[in-house]
Amino acid sequence: MRCWPRRWPPRCCPASGRRCTSAPPSLEAEGDETLAAEAASHWAAAGRAAEELPARVAAAAAAERVFVYAEAAAHWQRAIALCQAVPGAARTAGAELPRLYVRAMDALEISGDGERARVVAEEAYRRFAGHPDRATAAVIHERAAVFRAIEAPAVGLPLIQEALRLFGQAPPSADHAEAWLRYATVFLFHAEGRQKASRTALNRALEIAEAAGATALIPRILSWLAVDAFFRGQVEEGFAILHRGRALAEAAGDGEAILRLAVNESDALIRTGKFQSAAEVALRGLRSARQAGRETSFDGTILANNAAEALVAGGRTAEAAALIDPLTTAPPDRDHWMSHACRVEIDVLRGDIEAAAGRWQQITACTGHKGGVVRTREAAELGVELALWAGRPGDALQQVRRVLALHEAPDLTISCGRLLAAGMWACADLAEQARARRDGYAARDALEAADGLASWVEQMAGAPFTDHPYEATIPAHRATWDAERTRLAGASDPAAWNAAAKTWEDLGWPHRAGYVWWRHAEARLTAGQPAAAAAPALRAAAAAADGHVPLLAQIRALAQRARIPLPSAPEGSGEPARAPDMPAPYRLTERELAVLRLLAAGRTNAQIGAELYISPKTASVHVTAILRKLGVANRVQAAALAERAGLLHGRRP
Repeated sequence: MRCWPRRWPPRCCPASGRRCTSAPPSLEAEGDETLAAEAASHWAAAGRAAEELPARVAAAAAAERVFVYAEAAAHWQRAIALCQAVPGAARTAGAELPRLYVRAMDALEISGDGERARVVAEEAYRRFAGHPDRATAAVIHERAAVFRAIEAPAVGLPLIQEALRLFGQAPPSADHAEAWLRYATVFLFHAEGRQKASRTALNRALEIAEAAGATALIPRILSWLAVDAFFRGQVEEGFAILHRGRALAEAAGDGEAILRLAVNESDALIRTGKFQSAAEVALRGLRSARQAGRETSFDGTILANNAAEALVAGGRTAEAAALIDPLTTAPPDRDHWMSHACRVEIDVLRGDIEAAAGRWQQITACTGHKGGVVRTREAAELGVELALWAGRPGDALQQVRRVLALHEAPDLTISCGRLLAAGMWACADLAEQARARRDGYAARDALEAADGLASWVEQMAGAPFTDHPYEATIPAHRATWDAERTRLAGASDPAAWNAAAKTWEDLGWPHRAGYVWWRHAEARLTAGQPAAAAAPALRAAAAAADGHVPLLAQIRALAQRARIPLPSAPEGSGEPARAPDMPAPYRLTERELAVLRLLAAGRTNAQIGAELYISPKTASVHVTAILRKLGVANRVQAAALAERAGLLHGRRP
């Protein structure tokens, strides 16, 4: 009698009520791997470990073929446990225990469980680092090295070097080529002064892959040779290499290579200022990742982030949020912190500074600022801009200094323009606040901090602000840096801001353009120019700031003070983050503070009088006294200084 119904296996035979102790006849006869998982469960229920092991191995392989990597990882880990429980079982089943560990950690990593994969890699290293087969020992060293490098590349470096030494004593193999590829990309590529060594290692990986017939590795190696070409300024060559690699990967149906190529291509398109194309490539790659069961893998996460970054650059905040929000429902961890970092930027743009700050603290707690220079810089860029929009320029400057101190050579500084421009923004904010509060010491400190940033640029031979084909934003960041320095000096130059705005507009980055147009209008008004002179820039700022709530709030506040009409605020606009209340150093009376707050809101003398129940003439007298005490020439200057001095955010009149 057949004991296995449609949903086999039951714990007991439904016909006899006894525990099943044999495999289903159909499975034994056909060896059908699609039923391997059910067979493994049956043998587990029967307590037959020797029979369960080969079924587990078959089930894991079958799960990988249909891209169910989390399930495959569970089968591999169960197979490892069975090998440990039944001595000699692995040999009987034709499975090598060290290789089971490798398959388990790879499946875990692809499924997005990098933390568990690291644990498995360390366990494998403890057990098999001294394996008598050199190739086996080399693979174990290589995997452990890569996972240790997540904390800090230097920690894993001795292990990858030992892996390469061991591989050198064995014939060429796919594992050997993989080790050279990992050595190049994890340990050399983003290390200062090691770009030439990385290129040499990549070419060595390609040579071994070709000798070993490991054609599946070639597209992945090409993807990194393309990035090397980009950093050397050979942009056309880099894209040509990527397209060659993609053709090979698609012909072979290699999901892993397709993802890595999409990551590097979308990143290159972002860097070269082609945001629409970058979003399309990243989203296409993300669809491939979903089809291949790799959506939660490291490369899948990066693809989502690249797509969101390109959308944000194009001013498409809502579309970026729709992509990232579903990926950030759980707290950040070491495997998915980048999606949460992207969410921080999106929350800032939406005006939810508090949520962004809380998420940033969680990211910092789980990553501990560990990793290479590039990873630290990219994370810091978001943290710095969060601090600036939250009204904490001192914190922003501290983060900038910490990251710049990690650079010892110019190699990787071509990507530091964003960080440097934000650092000068922080210095200018600090200087304006200090001057408004008549704090000479703080003003001097801000100027010295800015000089320190400029000195660092000189030490790096000017590389961060030297035009490079792979970094389309360098001219725009350089122009913004120059404009911020005029604001720092106390004479914000409209011409400098105009030049910066044009560079951002030409690049197609509306929010950056909106920021500098706002500063342009502010500079004109602060210089005493009429509202009509500032109105075009302020309206351009408002148009460009769509999707950037804190910026739009600042633009509208300035327009209100100068009585420049703007289109109605879009629904959902919020107030910018406010700095803590500070003591007023200008000897303003309570009545004068009340008048100042209304003046800053754009009220006329008649309107101020009506609201405070005083005559327009009395209001005019108060305004004159306020201008004299603040040492400014007009109402717009008074409002701007009062904002920086913290005079507008206390108890309402």
